[in-house]
Amino acid sequence: MSRINWILRLSMLLVLSTIMSVAAFDFQVKASVSASQVFIGDVFNYSIEVLAPSDAKVNLPSFVGNLGHFEVKEMKNEKLDVRDSAGLSKFIWVANLNTFVSGDFFINPQEVEVVLGSDTARTKTDPVAIKVLNRTTGDEIDILEAEGPLNDPRLPTWAWVLLGVLGAIMLVLLGWFLHQKFRKKENRIQLPPYEEAVLALKRLRNRDLLLTEEQAEYFTVLGLIARRYVERRFEVDILDAALTELRQRMAHVKGLPQAYKESLVLFTEETEPVKFAKMKIDKDRCDFWNEWVDRLLADTRPRPEDEKAVSEGKK
Repeated sequence: MSRINWILRLSMLLVLSTIMSVAAFDFQVKASVSASQVFIGDVFNYSIEVLAPSDAKVNLPSFVGNLGHFEVKEMKNEKLDVRDSAGLSKFIWVANLNTFVSGDFFINPQEVEVVLGSDTARTKTDPVAIKVLNRTTGDEIDILEAEGPLNDPRLPTWAWVLLGVLGAIMLVLLGWFLHQKFRKKENRIQLPPYEEAVLALKRLRNRDLLLTEEQAEYFTVLGLIARRYVERRFEVDILDAALTELRQRMAHVKGLPQAYKESLVLFTEETEPVKFAKMKIDKDRCDFWNEWVDRLLADTRPRPEDEKAVSEGKK
């Protein structure tokens, strides 16, 4: 009998302590939805508002994924001070929900915990009803039945075949034209290096660029003639080489006398300011480089026996 009394007293103490913890401070909880009736796929808000002391810590539900039958798209929390109630704040929890299932649903009660100092109170929200409707009634007429067949704007099959044949013919003609063009270019007779350089020098000097003080153009063309001759005559790639590259490549040219290797680099160094900075060199240096090109061609011109050996090797 004493044991039963002890159990009853302990139960009463637990109930009283719970009542005292709840009654230690006042707070209000309200759950609502932005619309009680939505269509499938619509996004709506489910919110929980807690009115509690500003110093309280409110623990609201947190979901990842689904809330019952509804998918949670986004959640946010905020705290608003209530000006007409001193010392109170409104804590708001909002979830954006949607579903693709129609029917009548309830959002189950959610637990809310409010902590103020050493006191903790818990409660649950009321269930919230929401109706999800279909967007169609089932009585709609299929669009193919409501309207007649549309005219197909696409070309018929025979037209596509004809266009394909014409396109193939055009490609064949274009290929033949390009082949003939490049074939003629390949078959064009190219002068030997020495004859080509002599002819180019004659054309350059007939323009009288030095008399009109067009040194930049004159030495640009003169340098190209000299480089192209050495490139073809001694089979070295120097036509577009910069000064540093030219100096390195000329050092490995076989068959060209060392004096001409060095003088070709010196010619480039001396005439670059003329070509790019519009500077001028005096008449003596102009005459010197003109004579130098002539000596280069004369001293390195292939001998008849060399040309004969080359032609026999090609045969």
